[in-house]
Amino acid sequence: MIDRVKAAIFDLGSTLYQTTRHLGDVHREFLASIGLEKYAELTDPQLEGAQSRGPDSWLDGRMLRNNVDIYWEPSREEWIEYDRRLLEEIGVTGSLDELVEEYQERWDSYLSESRYVLLDRCKETLETLSERGYKLGIASNRFGDPRPYLEEDSILSLFDSIEYSNVPGYKKPSPFLLLKVADDLGVNPRRCVYVGNYVKYDVEAAIRAEMIPILITWCNPEERENAAPETVTIDHISELLTLLK
Repeated sequence: MIDRVKAAIFDLGSTLYQTTRHLGDVHREFLASIGLEKYAELTDPQLEGAQSRGPDSWLDGRMLRNNVDIYWEPSREEWIEYDRRLLEEIGVTGSLDELVEEYQERWDSYLSESRYVLLDRCKETLETLSERGYKLGIASNRFGDPRPYLEEDSILSLFDSIEYSNVPGYKKPSPFLLLKVADDLGVNPRRCVYVGNYVKYDVEAAIRAEMIPILITWCNPEERENAAPETVTIDHISELLTLLK
């Protein structure tokens, strides 16, 4: 099936890019900095569970009730409410008005200073795939257009289609973004590979879209254990050059 591939579609975070800091560590630092030291001891699974049960569930419901468009982004007021619900979910009580304002200010500062780093040999691999005639695309769960930093890293021109959303129904594991990119590229989904780093989002979306899933494990090696035996698994993006000749 790999021999019949005409296009390669990619996730972004931990697939082509890596953040300079782990988000769980950022949350814990912020909690300690606003005087909530005992909550700064929460583990990653505890934080992720609290986000899923509280603010993520609330925000997903809000988006669906308001029938927002594919590229919708939360306002600052909505992010403050998101923070409030996260603090409540982890057990913080009392008046949260000042705490959530300070928490969001720290997020604003962090996001303005943070930088996504293009992972090793990504650009060279993408350039080679493009030179070999493969069409390239991006399908990513995110709020905000990624084109500015793709352009900054001189890889924007390599992609023939870029789609992103963090809205339920559009975001992965829904196949919507992947199929939209395939349609833009003019390539049958069964002749596309989709490369991502999470089984429950990326591999599942690829299977639903009838694309060939490729799990890349360089940032999340533990995901290898979650993959079905038939999933194509690679440790480094450069391995695509052997798979896609």
